[in-house]
Amino acid sequence: MNYRTLKEKIEFEGIGIHSGKKCKILLEPSERFSGVNFYVDNTKIPAKVDYVINTSRATALGLKDKKVLTVEHLLSAMYAFYITDVNIKFLLGEEVPTYDGSARVFVEKFLKSDFEILQEVKGINFDVTFNFEINNSKYEIQPSDKFEISCELLSKESKFLNGQKIYISFSTEEYVKQIAYAKTYCLLKDVEKIQSSGYGLGGNLENVIVIDNDKVVNSDKLTYNDEPVRHKVLDFIGDFSLLGVYLKAKIKIVNPSHYANFEFCKKIKEFLKT
Repeated sequence: MNYRTLKEKIEFEGIGIHSGKKCKILLEPSERFSGVNFYVDNTKIPAKVDYVINTSRATALGLKDKKVLTVEHLLSAMYAFYITDVNIKFLLGEEVPTYDGSARVFVEKFLKSDFEILQEVKGINFDVTFNFEINNSKYEIQPSDKFEISCELLSKESKFLNGQKIYISFSTEEYVKQIAYAKTYCLLKDVEKIQSSGYGLGGNLENVIVIDNDKVVNSDKLTYNDEPVRHKVLDFIGDFSLLGVYLKAKIKIVNPSHYANFEFCKKIKEFLKT
């Protein structure tokens, strides 16, 4: 596979899942090897771990008084398509549009887009094995000749969630087939708490899978029977992309969260420096 940038501009417009406000972004080609960068007004916010400012319910990046919200679904799709050099400009609002709560719209536009090839992706060999635990999340990374991700959900609050597992050998094709269309989810009992905290104001039964213990309230919206664990991998890939590298490694995850993903990525960054 090759690192790529866009040949033409792409616009995305819709409602932000947390702000509930209309948002509009423009993706455009950038200079070779300049990376992925968000722009709010004239402020440049690199899509890197060092610029993470919030991981509550989503991943937000910021610099000074500017911020960009819920970047993980877009970044996840870009990472899966090896789009590494792009400027993302906010034309309206400060949150990436959510659409149906998955990466579907981003992926479908990328599938129709033309790209400029930059160079071959060789991937960095990660030759260290280590375990990392924080709160209820566990991560294990070990060497591999490719990038592999496995994820498991263990839940005492939902029989539907408990025991869901997924494994992917990372590629654009596998991402589109197994991950891209997995919508975000929440527990029915948490909806009021989430919205009273100022989150999920754009959420509804069209863009969030709502789970009530052993059943799904809006089961007609499921793309996969095990959609939540697939969405957790979607989120993880988006958060992991903030490292700005492609690794050859196998990562095993139990109960990931945005906060835990962020802390795990900081650990990986430390290893990559040595």
